[in-house]
Amino acid sequence: MPLVASADVAVRPRRSAFAAAFLSFIFPGLGHAYLRRWLRAVLWAALPLIGLAAIIGRTISGDRNDLIELVADPDFLNALLVFLVFDLIYRLIAVLDAYRLAVDKSVGTAATRALSMGGLVALMVVLVGSHVAVAQPVLFATDVYDAITENAGDDTEVLTPDELVEQGGDDFELIVDELEEVPTEPPETAAGADASIEPDVATPEPTEPPTLEPTEEPAEESGPTPTPKPEWDGKERLNILLIGSDGGRQGKNDGSLLTDTMITVSVDPATGRLAFISLPRDTSNIPLPREWPAYRALGGKWNNKINTLYAQARGRPDLFPGNDKQRGYKALMGALGELYGLDIEYYVAVDLISFRNVVNTLGGVVVDVQLPVMDTAYSTGDGRGKLKLYVPPGMRKLNGQEALAYARSRHGSSDFDRSARQQRVITSVRDQSDIDALLAPGVVTDLIKQLQKDVKTNIPPKLVPKMLTLAQDIDLDGRENLVLGSSKYVETCYPCGSSGLWMLKARPAVIKADVKNVFSTSRVKQRQINRLRDEGASVYVLNGQGGRNTKAIKVANDLSGRGMDAIVPPVNDGKADDTKYTHTVIRAYNGAEEAMPETFKKLKNVLNDKKRTVEFMQDDATTADFVVIVGSKT
Repeated sequence: MPLVASADVAVRPRRSAFAAAFLSFIFPGLGHAYLRRWLRAVLWAALPLIGLAAIIGRTISGDRNDLIELVADPDFLNALLVFLVFDLIYRLIAVLDAYRLAVDKSVGTAATRALSMGGLVALMVVLVGSHVAVAQPVLFATDVYDAITENAGDDTEVLTPDELVEQGGDDFELIVDELEEVPTEPPETAAGADASIEPDVATPEPTEPPTLEPTEEPAEESGPTPTPKPEWDGKERLNILLIGSDGGRQGKNDGSLLTDTMITVSVDPATGRLAFISLPRDTSNIPLPREWPAYRALGGKWNNKINTLYAQARGRPDLFPGNDKQRGYKALMGALGELYGLDIEYYVAVDLISFRNVVNTLGGVVVDVQLPVMDTAYSTGDGRGKLKLYVPPGMRKLNGQEALAYARSRHGSSDFDRSARQQRVITSVRDQSDIDALLAPGVVTDLIKQLQKDVKTNIPPKLVPKMLTLAQDIDLDGRENLVLGSSKYVETCYPCGSSGLWMLKARPAVIKADVKNVFSTSRVKQRQINRLRDEGASVYVLNGQGGRNTKAIKVANDLSGRGMDAIVPPVNDGKADDTKYTHTVIRAYNGAEEAMPETFKKLKNVLNDKKRTVEFMQDDATTADFVVIVGSKT
């Protein structure tokens, strides 16, 4: 009998407790099947299998846009976080239950049990860590939503007009660190352009006293309350105002904030066409909505520079609609909407200092500098006065400060060129930001901090999925770029009124007509513009008639509006080698006429006066592909 008993013990199947736990770690129920506890195995596996089948079915049946809307939905993200917590608890219990059942049947030694217990602890650590890793991007997304939608205003003090003047209200200045030298040697130029960004003597500029002087007494009543407009339904034309600000005059408060970059993004959902509409910061003569008290009080128009409207409106609840946090943004959206003939319901405001910090967080950005940027009066806003800025052409890796300077420089180039540079930097940042880099722990934290501090919007979170879906169908390379800075849209005013300042007076009728028809450009014409943009030719326009560069700037703006990168360079103050040119001269350098045939053809078609001459030059030192000399008869 003892021998039979011993035999029975010897054949009793042994199951490893660690193996049971590990199999349940792989998938709930596998560990119980390993222990031949079939009922428990089915019960533990049923719920995960049902969930997995539902996910696979939803993925297969839904199209791309549906999935994008689902993943981007804040409610879905919150539900996903709850699911991850539930899944973690469920899997931990399954692992522990399988381990417990195996231990109860185990006949192993103390050493093997200790080893098995160590393995169990390791499995639990890995399980918790994997769920934390998955939850991290979800938490990031929810934090982004909270940051940009709840940070829609500031309760900070509003500065008086006198305080605005004391802070130098006209100049767009930012607090920046010491600019690093551009790591390439610039070409020699006639003006002896600096090879780096070097401090220069401060040059004071006139500042505008942005006061609200009513032309008549405002009405005692605040006027009719605007009827709330329905949210965007995904079918109507979508207009979002992008605002680049100076952070409240060196970060002091929103009451002195100047909105120096204002780009309205307009999308036609029916065709998927996209337009960027930019307005120079120095533009005045902006019509105001008739239902605003400010319309009567200010004579129907905003006659200061448009970049001062935000700061002024914030402190005048008697003239502008909205609460204290939203009044400044509503003023900008309403005024620009009236000027453009658009319904602008949403905005995204970004502190440009934050842009610098984001670029640094991402490790810099590589930008294709198609035209050199030379600015002898670039202001950093840190008390050092003006700087001499030079960014040579070519592929350049820029840090945050260099990218900001490249995008912001406004001396020595046209508004078209500045707008193109801003868009080029934004596109480069987008293209070079991969998911893995963004989700790195340190990067995620820094980005969230920047968003929480410096990005504000009134876009409801529930509309974000629809907007992301729309974005998938938009061809950014085929966008319309309408910069309202040429003589067609504005006229120069200097001195203007009692202030004696230089300003641009908008021509509302012309602007409204072109904005309305921005998507009417034929596909053929758009393809022509795209071919010119793809060639990326650098075109210098020089003044060959003497005097002011008015005509040369007008020609450069016209060429830029046709898709070319054309500027009046600051070298030799934009003047040609002679001031006695009567007719247009087109110079093609280093075989550009063959390398860039579309640009060469367009230049000849546009600049077609009868006595125009075309010259073919060879000069390896030049940075321009084409040079246009404007004569008195051009």
